[in-house]
Amino acid sequence: MKRIIVQDKYNNIKSWEVTKLSGGFYLKQFIDGKQFGSGIRTTKKWIESILETKIKFEKE
Repeated sequence: MKRIIVQDKYNNIKSWEVTKLSGGFYLKQFIDGKQFGSGIRTTKKWIESILETKIKFEKE
């Protein structure tokens, strides 16, 4: 399991956690350090379009 944290572009108390698992990518939203909602399973392309940034995971 690999994770990266992305700071929200418009709201400095909001951050996003992108997790890469064998089944795909999962996106969770954190507001002021607390998770908001349960997260969603989605594609890398959709995450990049929503967060307006490239997602790149380091190789282990």
